[in-house]
Amino acid sequence: MRIKHFKYLYSCIFWLIVSLVSAQGVDVLKAEKDALLKEIEDSKRTLKLKQTTKESTLQQIQLVGQEVAVREDILYSLEAQIKELDKSIDANQTKINVLESDIAVLKGDYSKLLQDTYLRRNSLNELAFFMSAADFSEAYRRYRLLKEYSIYRQKQGLILYESQNRLIALQNDIKLQKEAKESNLAEVETEISNLSLSRQEKAKLVASLQNEESWLLKLIRDKENEAKGLEQKILEYIRSSSVSALGNDFSSFEGKLLWPVRKGFVISNFGEHEHPVLKNVTIKNNGIDIQSTLGDQVFAVHNGEVSRVVGIPGYNTTVLVRHGKYLTVYANLREVDVKQGQKIYAGDSVGRIFKEESGGSVVLHFEIWHENQKLDPSKWLSP
Repeated sequence: MRIKHFKYLYSCIFWLIVSLVSAQGVDVLKAEKDALLKEIEDSKRTLKLKQTTKESTLQQIQLVGQEVAVREDILYSLEAQIKELDKSIDANQTKINVLESDIAVLKGDYSKLLQDTYLRRNSLNELAFFMSAADFSEAYRRYRLLKEYSIYRQKQGLILYESQNRLIALQNDIKLQKEAKESNLAEVETEISNLSLSRQEKAKLVASLQNEESWLLKLIRDKENEAKGLEQKILEYIRSSSVSALGNDFSSFEGKLLWPVRKGFVISNFGEHEHPVLKNVTIKNNGIDIQSTLGDQVFAVHNGEVSRVVGIPGYNTTVLVRHGKYLTVYANLREVDVKQGQKIYAGDSVGRIFKEESGGSVVLHFEIWHENQKLDPSKWLSP
């Protein structure tokens, strides 16, 4: 019986761990969903500030494209939550089945114990049991046997009581999990509708620029030339510079770096991707473009030394900061708060993002380099 008790205890501990892990997974997914929803609200506020020009329409397409991507992430998150809940519900149902089986056995055993206790309720039976012992040593062993029997009966009663309480708790858990699943399913329906509206909005904006192919191709060529100019300046600096001691722990901060703006989101990702309007046309980004949604101030992402403050066509003023063998690039600034050779620390102000007088978007171009290798900044910034 003791072995059975330990098996039951081990089973409870195992399923408790499974339940906790599942709950943590759902909590993480919910936090991600909330963050994505907030990005959508920021996008919408930015869209309301736009004016109807070709340039602003292209910016709107980028923003709505980001909104579509965020809504797709939300759907993925909700579906992942539903899968996690299904796993938790199945796990809890398995635990309930095991507990119900254990409780049935425990009730049967405990019923027999109670019947046996009732039959031996007369104290003379116990006295006769002691008196019939051959000697004192045997009488003591019989006393210990009855004592252990009494303790065992109490423990079995406690196990039965705890098992029944655990069963009630699991039944309540399943009820709550099923309610959460129903809520998520309703959210999925809402987000599918929202995603459809966002895609329709993007398609409408794209259609408005379909007759502007020559302008768009010229814009792409101009952007490519500007990016090459910035890349050339960076490579020239790397060839002529020495490694800075400050910030040489940069490599240990992958996925942990501060964001260079107070609040914002990426509107153009690192690497090659399809043009938002033109079919069969790819564009390349050596870094990421961040739409700031709270002010225009730019901050250092890590400790380092200001290596260059230069003007780059298409990127206005650009600041290069050295962190050991790494380099961060802050481009499209209208004014700077640092100078060449200055030591700066994570969170220090670098400058302010350039903004059109007509009230256009506030976009920072941000790059990270390791020696002469371009890195994806999104993988280095904190979530």
